[in-house]
Amino acid sequence: MMKVFLWLSWAMLAATSFSGLGGEPRELALAPTDPVLLAGRYYRVLLSLPAPDLVAVIEAAKQAGFSVRIAEGTRVSYFIGMTPCPDCTPENERTRLGFPQLYVDGTLLWLRAEETLARYNLRPFGDGYELMIAPKVTAGAAATLGEIGMRLLQLKVLREPTLPLNVEQLSVVPGVKPPRPPDGVRLDSLLYGLMLMPDWYDFALQNRLELWGLRVRVIVELVSPEAQVSSVHNLIIEARSPSGLMRVLVPIHQLTVLASDPAVKLVRPPFQPGI
Repeated sequence: MMKVFLWLSWAMLAATSFSGLGGEPRELALAPTDPVLLAGRYYRVLLSLPAPDLVAVIEAAKQAGFSVRIAEGTRVSYFIGMTPCPDCTPENERTRLGFPQLYVDGTLLWLRAEETLARYNLRPFGDGYELMIAPKVTAGAAATLGEIGMRLLQLKVLREPTLPLNVEQLSVVPGVKPPRPPDGVRLDSLLYGLMLMPDWYDFALQNRLELWGLRVRVIVELVSPEAQVSSVHNLIIEARSPSGLMRVLVPIHQLTVLASDPAVKLVRPPFQPGI
C-alpha cells in the first residue's frame, strides 16, 4: 500500500533569513501542514482503543437512531433505533436494517456510519481496530477526522475526540483486483479481498459472500479428518463432515489467522450460498 503519512509537523525545520549584508541568520517558523483527504479515495487509520463499554456503546447507538445487531454466540437480537425488532433475523436483516449500523459480537464491534465529510467503517484489525474512511468531499485530514472523532465520542467508543492523523491511502479498493494472499496463508483470494476492502458489507453483497454480522460463513478444508484447529480463532462451527470439511462462521479479521493454522488445508467460500 502506498502510505501517506499525515503528520501535523513542520514542513521544514527552519529557514534562514539575513538582515543586510553579513547580518545574523535567524530562524523563520513555518505553519504546520494539514494534508488533504481526496473525495473518491479511501484511507485507513490504525487505532489502539481501550476496551469500550459495549453496553454504553449500544445504548448510545440506539439513541442516535442506528440499526443495532447484537450477537451472543448464535443468539442474535436487533434494534432499529430504540425499538426492538423481534421479527428481524440473519436471513432478512439486509432488508430490515437501515444505515447507519452497529454490529456487536461478544467483545467486538463494527460501526458503519457517515458524517458531513466522510463515510467510514470502524472495525476490528489484529488486536485493535482500523478506521476506514471514504471522503465524500475533499477536505483537510484534521477536519474530517475531527468530525468522526466527535461522533465516536458521542457513541462512547472513544474517551476523547482526538484521532491520530497517521493516515494511509489504500491501494486495494473497489474495482481493483486484490493481491494474492501471502505465502503460507491458505485462503481463497475472494476472502482475502474481503478482509482488505474498505467496506466489508458492500464487497460481500457484490460477491455473494455470506456475512453474519462481523463474521463470514466459510468452508474450512482440514489436512485430515482428525485435524483440530486452534480455539483462538473464535469460530462458530455450524457443521463438520467425516471427510474433514467444516462450515464455520469466522470473524472477518481472523481469516488469515485461521488460514495459517497447521490443521487447515484451505479456507474458501461455500460453493453455493448456504452450503
